[in-house]
Amino acid sequence: MKACVLLLALAAIAAAQQLSCPDDSRISFDLTDPDYTAAERNLIRNARCSFHPEPDEENNRHYLFDYEWEGYDGWYNNPSHPDWGGADMPMERKTAIAYADGVYEIAGEERGNVLVIANITQEGITGFGSNRRTAFFIFFGQQVVEEMLDAQRPGCIPEYEDMEVPKCHALYDRDCRGDVYIPFLRNRYDFRTGYNPNNPRMILNEITPWIDGGLMYGVVKAWADALRTLTDGKLAEVGPEDSPAARAGGSFPAINSVGLPLANPPPPANNTLFSVTRFWRIGNPRGNENPFLLTMGILWFRVHNWWVDQLHDYGEVRRGVGEYGEEELWEEDEWLFNRARQLTIATHQHIVFSEWLPEFIPRKFEVRDGRRVLPDYEITEGYSAYFGRTGYNPAINPQIAHIFQSAAMRFGHTIVTPGIWRRQQDTNSSICRFGSPISAEMGGLNDFLRGLAADSANDFTEEQLRVNSYQDIINTFFTPYRGMDEDQLDTLRPGLATVVRRVRDHINIDAVDGTNYGNSENPDDRFFAVRTCNAYWNPQVPIRETDVDPMYLGMASQAGEREDTIITPDLRGKVFGPLDFSRRDLMAINLQRAREEGLPDFNSARMGYGLPRLNSFEELNPLYGIHPEVTRSIENLREVYNNDIDLCDIWACGLAETIPSDYPDFIGNQEELFDELPSGPGELFSEVLFDQFMRIRHGDRFWYENYRDNRILTQNEFDFIRSLTIRDLLVLITNIREEDLSPTPFVFDDTTVCPQPYQLSELYMDDCIALDNFDYYTESDFQIPIIWGLVFLYVAIVVMILFIMAAYNQHRRQQILSAGRTQRAKKIEGTDVTGGDGEVLVAWELKAGLKSDTRLVSIKLGPGKRLVLYYGDTVLREVDLRFQTQVIIWRPFDNHTHFVIKIPHEYDIILRCSSPLDRTVFIDKIQGFLNDIGIGYTVEEPQKRVMMADVYTKRDRQRLLETFFKSVFREGAQLGAGDIGETRRDILECELTRDEFADAMSLKKDSLFVDQMFTLIDQDGNGFISFREFLDMIVIFAKGSPEDKIKLMFEMYDVDHSGSLDREEFKKMLKAMMELVNASVAPDQMDQLIDSMFTAAGFQNKQELTLDDFNVLLRDHKEELSTAHLNISGFDVPEVEMKKSAEAGGGEAVPSRYRARETAPARARRTIIKAYGRTTKGDPRAKESEAEAVEHAPVADIPVQKRTLTQTQFGRMISIFVRWVENYKLQIFYFTLFELVVIGIFVERAYFYSVEREFAGLRRIAGYGVTITRGAASGMMFTYAVLLLTMARNLITFLRETIFNYYIPLDSYISAHKVIALTALFFTIMHCIGHGINFYHIATQTANDLTCLFREVYHRTHTLPKFTYWLFLTMTGFSAFVLTLVTVVMFVFATQYARRYTFQAFWFTHHWYVVFYILSFLHGSGRLVQDPLFGNFFLGPGIVYALDLLVSASRRKVEVTVVRADILPSQVIGIYFKRPTTFDYRAGQWVRIASLAQNPGEFHPFTISSAPNEECVSLHIRAVGPWTYNFRENYNPANLRGQPFPKLYLDGPFGEGHQDWFRFEVSILVGGGIGVTPFASILKELVHRFNIGARIQCRKVFFIWVARSQKQYEWFTDIIREVEEADKKGLVEIHIFITQFFDKFDLRTTMLYICERHFQKLSGRSLFTGLRSVTHFGRPDFQSFFDNLQEDYILLPRIGVFSCGPPGMTNGVEDACAATNRFEGPAFIHHFENF
Repeated sequence: MKACVLLLALAAIAAAQQLSCPDDSRISFDLTDPDYTAAERNLIRNARCSFHPEPDEENNRHYLFDYEWEGYDGWYNNPSHPDWGGADMPMERKTAIAYADGVYEIAGEERGNVLVIANITQEGITGFGSNRRTAFFIFFGQQVVEEMLDAQRPGCIPEYEDMEVPKCHALYDRDCRGDVYIPFLRNRYDFRTGYNPNNPRMILNEITPWIDGGLMYGVVKAWADALRTLTDGKLAEVGPEDSPAARAGGSFPAINSVGLPLANPPPPANNTLFSVTRFWRIGNPRGNENPFLLTMGILWFRVHNWWVDQLHDYGEVRRGVGEYGEEELWEEDEWLFNRARQLTIATHQHIVFSEWLPEFIPRKFEVRDGRRVLPDYEITEGYSAYFGRTGYNPAINPQIAHIFQSAAMRFGHTIVTPGIWRRQQDTNSSICRFGSPISAEMGGLNDFLRGLAADSANDFTEEQLRVNSYQDIINTFFTPYRGMDEDQLDTLRPGLATVVRRVRDHINIDAVDGTNYGNSENPDDRFFAVRTCNAYWNPQVPIRETDVDPMYLGMASQAGEREDTIITPDLRGKVFGPLDFSRRDLMAINLQRAREEGLPDFNSARMGYGLPRLNSFEELNPLYGIHPEVTRSIENLREVYNNDIDLCDIWACGLAETIPSDYPDFIGNQEELFDELPSGPGELFSEVLFDQFMRIRHGDRFWYENYRDNRILTQNEFDFIRSLTIRDLLVLITNIREEDLSPTPFVFDDTTVCPQPYQLSELYMDDCIALDNFDYYTESDFQIPIIWGLVFLYVAIVVMILFIMAAYNQHRRQQILSAGRTQRAKKIEGTDVTGGDGEVLVAWELKAGLKSDTRLVSIKLGPGKRLVLYYGDTVLREVDLRFQTQVIIWRPFDNHTHFVIKIPHEYDIILRCSSPLDRTVFIDKIQGFLNDIGIGYTVEEPQKRVMMADVYTKRDRQRLLETFFKSVFREGAQLGAGDIGETRRDILECELTRDEFADAMSLKKDSLFVDQMFTLIDQDGNGFISFREFLDMIVIFAKGSPEDKIKLMFEMYDVDHSGSLDREEFKKMLKAMMELVNASVAPDQMDQLIDSMFTAAGFQNKQELTLDDFNVLLRDHKEELSTAHLNISGFDVPEVEMKKSAEAGGGEAVPSRYRARETAPARARRTIIKAYGRTTKGDPRAKESEAEAVEHAPVADIPVQKRTLTQTQFGRMISIFVRWVENYKLQIFYFTLFELVVIGIFVERAYFYSVEREFAGLRRIAGYGVTITRGAASGMMFTYAVLLLTMARNLITFLRETIFNYYIPLDSYISAHKVIALTALFFTIMHCIGHGINFYHIATQTANDLTCLFREVYHRTHTLPKFTYWLFLTMTGFSAFVLTLVTVVMFVFATQYARRYTFQAFWFTHHWYVVFYILSFLHGSGRLVQDPLFGNFFLGPGIVYALDLLVSASRRKVEVTVVRADILPSQVIGIYFKRPTTFDYRAGQWVRIASLAQNPGEFHPFTISSAPNEECVSLHIRAVGPWTYNFRENYNPANLRGQPFPKLYLDGPFGEGHQDWFRFEVSILVGGGIGVTPFASILKELVHRFNIGARIQCRKVFFIWVARSQKQYEWFTDIIREVEEADKKGLVEIHIFITQFFDKFDLRTTMLYICERHFQKLSGRSLFTGLRSVTHFGRPDFQSFFDNLQEDYILLPRIGVFSCGPPGMTNGVEDACAATNRFEGPAFIHHFENF
């Protein structure tokens, strides 16, 4: 039969087209039959006839094809407990809890420093081999552990319990700093645990505890799918061109090009991060830790594909014989993969439990037939469910125990070797060939060792000593110890003699060049032994060098390290670590890990597993006192734990229980005492390990031995799998011959094939690359300051752009306003600037003598003795030459284009011509001009440098004049007329020209007043005013009596010095006065005024007035004249004692003392205030409404208490504060409420991230900066969301008409918008600066920690996120960066300056809010720190604002027809358009319009000037910028030439405070300039109400109109006139202020008041406006006015004040309201609007 089978197998191999076996080949082969030779076994396998998955007869096909596929994540393995054995579930606790607080705080602080314990108890020299276990055994064991357990990932959020390094530690603190710590991160734990002692922290196992192929396929299906070909059921392989084994015929997993998240720490050999794509694609995430572990992954990768081949070929066999032809499962990828997975898992379970586990914990397995065997599945006591029937027990929880994870399973560390031999398989001989123990890079060692052995006195060369690895060998074994006997060596260190002896015995110095034994040739340099510590996370490098076969052979031929407490330095001290600490001590980590998981001491653990307590360290091991290493290690334990075994850590004492495999060498004649003492783990570890593996075995429903119940295997399949060995698998999946492997590769004994030459030791292998550190802040150290610098530079650039645009717009505005002016000529011949009455020359003038500041000017010579400088058509300067006798011309000899004209009493004219010829022509013409007018001249030729240094510039002249005026006023205050104190000589010699005198008083140079005053003061008639002459005039105004000033005025206009003024001269004087304010009066009105004044004085029959008559004419106005003075621009009249009027005598008609500051404009304004009470005199309406006037006045019999302020400073402050609160209580309430809500939001988030989210870890990294930034972020989200409510204009307008208007200060919505925006800006700045600091902290953290903290941010494991990564490569960072840029632009261009000078930029940038809010949502969508919250804040305001926009959108695109446009003075245009049918508005409201002739999308706000009752809506718009100017031009009827007006888009109306004027009993309306438009609407509505007799709630309306001149807004006087005519009850009181001379309220305007008063008395109307309202000259004193009103209406609760105009005026009104509100009485509630 055997021969027949072999023949059939050979026939199958020989068949080229058919791989099936004959029918009679269905016999199952027992490959364990000793009758088969190795060659026969291989033959049978190659024939593929050994796998026969025969179906059971009763189940047939169903049993063959219908399987329950086991899941990947371990869930639902146990139907009763689906989570048992599931991935990412808490581990089991089999021992007492020893957390310091009973909950989660790390245990064992009293047990000592873990590094000290590890160094003392587990340090030693390796090189002592195990007598039982191979290196293949230990690294196979590592993959077993990786299959069951993965708890190496640190907790998220990271919790550091760094291990303190003892000072001067040999590895970690060589500089003896004493502040070094090894980073240690606590493990992940179940967040449902760790809250109280009844629920302590439980560590998570990230994979399933089942042996279910997790290390081959992963624990999720997606991972498994990424490993597959998805076509033939196989795991994907590397292509032949990429495979390092192409020459060897092996296969390797595919390259990880898909980027599976395999563990990817930095290889400590170079401490650099590399891409995870360099690894092969395997199921175990940590399978690339070292090349030896990776070989195990490759082994099972190949086993799976081998099973796929078996299944595929078996299907072909079955189809070949006509069975199951209808089925195609044999070709179906999914079925093939899952079936092969089942068989691979079963194979793995069998190898682990049948071959590996008995050798791992031999004391728990009985010996049968000379080998330790696994207990029968059905009769494993304590684990089988139904003893004797089934081994599966659903009541067993298979989860990994904490003690297994942190202590027992780490027993294998003691067997790990410092490296692995690589053995070559020689197909031509049986000689065993091993590679060198060192790498080829360490060349020269052989000769070096030979020379060292031959001559102990050899002086080593520098070249030899450069090989640091072997310097240790020299120093350790040859130089200091040569000649020492064993006793001397043991004196140095116990056990050292044994090590040295073994090294000497096993190393053949003469043959060390090949490290071969026997006579063989040197092996390939590529086969050197792989050093463990230098191969971490570089696994492919050695595998690609030699393939996996030499590594399998080397590990199977190499003994593991002896089972003792000595750990190889590759683990103890030099295991891999993070970038910042590339080498760590794994033994110290073992101790720390047990403590951080809350494991108790060693004795408590023994009791937990039913073992008795030990009373002393001697009881730890029966070999104590017998085995020197056991004895030494226990004594060391006694030392570090102070002889208290109850303090001993489980790992330390559990390892001390280990029985070394070489103990028979030390027991002597006591063999009978140790017959049942197998080597390996001690008592506690054996119990822990056995319990864990049995629970896994018997709790697994899919266990391969449970095939009768789970039906995943047939009996034949089960038998076949049970017949396989690890040796069979290696032969099947590699090119290794069976005879080259030991029968049991796990065991190192006499049967080992090609045993190692000697035990490898770190003493003669490559040195481990030393500890390296890394600063994670690298690269960020320059990125952060650069980015911040660019941000600040960006802010500066935006501000600069604002100023540039403002300057450009102002320049453009000037160009627009002067577009109609003619341009000056630029030819040297010149052009007639003023009509051809003089010659014009053109040259470049150097302004103020600055070389770089020039302008092209035209110089007109004549007519007469005049020289005029023009810039374009603007007169720059006019020089009067009538009083000049000599002019000097400087013409430098060393420059042929420059020259200077020096004129006495004038600053120099500095000119530059285009060429020397031009200069010659220019000077010749000037000389000719001077000759013609009879003025002499001299020409001098100085050096240019000297000339430019001596020029007398305009700046020099201005400084002199400033000193001149200061001196005049100083002298005028101190001395009388004619007296001059000590004054600088240059001041005394200074004389004013006529132009300078006019400029000093800010008057036109051709003004009649200037001419008359200048002539009067120039007493010597030389055409200039000297210091003395000017002083005499100032003394008159400063100290003179009213009679003196009247005389001065009389003499000014007595031109012919006749001593009298006729009516024409008097009329000329009045016209000169009116000319000052651009006032014009009709001739008949002027005659009427003069007649009335003459008649009032009794001079109706006189045609001329003498000085006495003039005094009589002005006798009623001497109080005003006593305060009149001549104001000089920039100077105040000093305080002086005023003379009494001669007529007043000693009376009090005129106060005895006046202050100049008070009496200049202020006193006159107070006179105006007094006039308020007299405006109704002579007004017939006063009599008609006398009864109502009495009603409005204070009740006579009610005593009125005078307003008072508390006398003490503190009392005044309290009173002012109380009044302020009363006046603004609603605003204060809502502002306080808003700020409290914002602060509450900030505090809540800050508390949340400081306390409630403390476990998240981010605060621990960034400090309380993250607390502040998160609070600021929430504050930002709230404020920016609420900001939308202040933009809902339609809603605000609607609410104004409801009861809400009484409880919500809707008028303050713009102020609220600004306050909210500034609050948002504050939080934005706080957020940005805070995150800038946070990013600094984040940039110093490890990549893994950041991955944990920011789980939504993905980056490759080899990528170190720097500052720029977080800022530019994350959605949160990039959106924040762009948001910052947008915010800067929006806020910079939202300033008042920007709105005034760059409105279009403001409009454009403010509409970036759409982008801003989109970016805000994107910013939160990154989920960097928390889930998006902005939507929660935005939802409500966003909906309201969206609806408001829809309301505006429904009307804003409706085209409105303009029916009329009026071009008015002062660049004003009045437009009238048809009122839409749905357009209802109130007086005082405003609209937004856009012109279709311009930008249809650019809307501008304007107040409605029409009344609600009018058919058309009107707007009055002043052209103050490009848009309004273009609008005025586009709607100018003259420009349209009969074409229809462009249509408008209209949005509104919108409400504001002005519409509430009628809600107050007394309302004050203040309009400035074009700001009268809302009051035009209000006044028109008043007219309408007067006409229809409607009831008006207001008792009194004061309207104050402030304008520069009455001509500016003549269109408005018609409205006022209508009001005056319709107001029969005197409800409205109107005052008009002309501010042309606000700063010149002196003698000139005093005369205007006199005229106004006379005309008002005569006709009841203003002389200048024709209105009943009194016209005042100057600015109103609002505070005085409000003070008087407060006294008059003391019983009212409040008075409404409504102002509209420039900010200066509205601010003045606001200040006056605030000042008045400090007193008791009605509160002045101010509503204002600026333009």
